[in-house]
Amino acid sequence: MLLSLLAGVGAWWLIGWQAAIVAAALVAAVDTVYRRHHHPSITTWRKGAAGERATARRLRQLELGGYTVLHDRAIPHSRANIDHLIIGPTGVFVVDSKKWHRRTRIRPGAGTLWVGRTPIRKVVGPVLFETEAVKKALYRATMHPFEVVAVIAVHGGRLPKWGAINAGGTTILRASRLNGWITRHPRRYTSAQIATLTAAAEQALPAYER
Repeated sequence: MLLSLLAGVGAWWLIGWQAAIVAAALVAAVDTVYRRHHHPSITTWRKGAAGERATARRLRQLELGGYTVLHDRAIPHSRANIDHLIIGPTGVFVVDSKKWHRRTRIRPGAGTLWVGRTPIRKVVGPVLFETEAVKKALYRATMHPFEVVAVIAVHGGRLPKWGAINAGGTTILRASRLNGWITRHPRRYTSAQIATLTAAAEQALPAYER
C-alpha cells in the first residue's frame, strides 16, 4: 500500500490526478500479486502440493497391483487433510508427502531427532493425527479395529538410499522407495475386504475442498 501511495503522489505531481489514480492502482495490483506469490505460507503450500503430485504419480503403479489410492481426503470436524490413503493387500497406509530442500537431513541432538531445525515431533505429529482419524473412521464404519500405518514420503532431503527411519510411530523414507516398501509387507486383506474398507473410507473421509 505504501508503494501505491508514493506512486500516486509522484504521478499527481508530474502529470495530474487522473494519471495518479491509474498509477496507484497499477502499483497496488503488482504489489498484491508479488505478495501472493512470495508469502512464506504460499511458498510452503506450493512445495507441499508439488510433493503430493509427485507421490500421486508414483502411486499409480500400486493401483495396477490391486491397491486403492485415495488422494486429498478431508477429516471431518478438522481443517487437516490426508495427502494419500492407500488400501490394499498389505494393509492400510496414511502417506504424507513432503518436499524438502536437498540438503535437509534428519539428525540427533538434545535427546531427540531433528529435521533441519525442526524437532521430529512437529514433523510426524500431523500424520499421526491423520492416522488416528482414519482408524476411528474405519472402526465406526465397520465396527472392527484396523491397523493403519503412518508414512512420510520425502522428495529431496538427505535420507538413506536404502531402508527407512522410524520415528515416533512414523516411517520416514524416500518417495522413490514407497511402493516397494508397501508391497513388501505381508498380505493381510482379500479383494473383498479391500473393497469394504475402500467404501467405508470414501464415505467417512470425503474429498477435501480447498
